[in-house]
Amino acid sequence: MDQERSILNKKGFYTKIGDDFIGVFLSAEGPKLFINRDVYELTSPHWDVEMIRGRSRQIITFYWMGEVKLSICCESNHDVFLPLFDYLMCRPQLKHA
Repeated sequence: MDQERSILNKKGFYTKIGDDFIGVFLSAEGPKLFINRDVYELTSPHWDVEMIRGRSRQIITFYWMGEVKLSICCESNHDVFLPLFDYLMCRPQLKHA
């Protein structure tokens, strides 16, 4: 999968993978994750995220209401998803399994 540069700033994070834009941004209602034009409220208890890292590949999966909304596999030497994963997992007030 073709990977592009990722952007991280105080207002959020986004990256472009192939034709898809994926990221997190801050809003007046709280943080939100977007996958292209679909937006998910991270203050909601309806989401979960997991990351699997192998020697040569990694997979990140985002779930909304138990349904997979994003699952991307890429080479493990590309850390493009680590900021997004860290952003989601290091905020326990937002994490609802």
